[in-house]
Amino acid sequence: MKKNVLIVAYAYEPNEPSEPGVGWNFTQEISKFMNVTVLTRENNRNVIEKICGKDINYIYYDLPNFFMILKKRIPFGLQIYYTLWQWGAYLNINKLTRKHINSFDVCHHLTFGMTKIVPPAFLIKLPFIWGPIGGGDLIPYPFLKDMSLKANIEELIYYILHKGSNISPLSFLTRKKAKAIIFRTFSVEKHFPKNGCKNRFIIPETANSNIIDSPIKEKTSFIHAVCIGRMIHGKGYIYALKGFHEFLKYGGEGKIVFLGNGPEEKKLKAYTKKNNLQKNVFFKGFVKHDEVKQELQQADILLHPSFREGGSWSIMEAMSYGVPVISLNTSGPKDMVTKNCGLLIDMLEPKQVVEDIGKGLLSLSNDLELFNQLSKNAQERIKTEYTWDNLGNQIKKVYLKLLTKENRDEDPINS
Repeated sequence: MKKNVLIVAYAYEPNEPSEPGVGWNFTQEISKFMNVTVLTRENNRNVIEKICGKDINYIYYDLPNFFMILKKRIPFGLQIYYTLWQWGAYLNINKLTRKHINSFDVCHHLTFGMTKIVPPAFLIKLPFIWGPIGGGDLIPYPFLKDMSLKANIEELIYYILHKGSNISPLSFLTRKKAKAIIFRTFSVEKHFPKNGCKNRFIIPETANSNIIDSPIKEKTSFIHAVCIGRMIHGKGYIYALKGFHEFLKYGGEGKIVFLGNGPEEKKLKAYTKKNNLQKNVFFKGFVKHDEVKQELQQADILLHPSFREGGSWSIMEAMSYGVPVISLNTSGPKDMVTKNCGLLIDMLEPKQVVEDIGKGLLSLSNDLELFNQLSKNAQERIKTEYTWDNLGNQIKKVYLKLLTKENRDEDPINS
């Protein structure tokens, strides 16, 4: 008989990318071998009830409206709101399990999975699974010198939050409570404190359930590059733009399209105007997911010089369309992008990154055989490694280990 799991998923929406898609898709896979109840936000109710059947039960919880107003108006409002939401959610779980004894066999905190905001799992008496979790990767110092004062302050706060979280009593209690911790990347697992739970697993958070067998592109030397995501300093899009400019200086031909908006957009547009690149650089702002897919179907290269990622949805989707990726050799991207399906750029210093991006674009522009091979391998990697069936089988092993009587501590399991 199936056992019963209570999944805590703050972010949870069907047919969405990013964190809401993590919550939704992992839950669908877990429901194949467990009876599932999901605790999520009241805000998600309408979209869930439009599409869901009766196989999964739902409990909805939100903070009073007053906290929603604060969330939108104060610095770090989202993080504060999420922290308070977690405490309210776990207090509700505690009441629920006291009222309905033996109603659940395990609790799984699924989304948001962040090392810097730790769930108060010690409040409940259920066996506890945490993850996939990510976070903690820092921008190297040579690049911080190249960024604004505001970006440096934000990075300092990020550093303090993560380091402080790792040594906090709450984090220790959660690690001690957890029967299994799942990490998004090898990098996160490597730097996460080793005390507490010894059952550590590495499972990507992203997958693709709708891969199209697209033919090899009719490629010319003209490069159509695309950048997808929020324009913040940690995404490194200024290096994508400067690297593309280097490509043009080397004699390359092409265009680069930015999909997304954010505080760095003004800086990118100023560089474009200053260097008279308006005929080669295009900003489309925030667009819906369907338009992202259309752009990827037309693109040749995804430029993704992000300094930290868990499992990047834009990388995964690009590769699923046979689009090779140029990314930094860091965190999640280096787990997803191999030398057979893209180019990884080392992070030594800004000038080197810009030059290497330009040279990488030029090599793919001049060597059509190499481009076609990377394109084919990129799609094949997603088809074999990053499907929800595959990730579902990996997370099933975590549950089987936890719920069997022979639950022993072991070394991390590599996905």
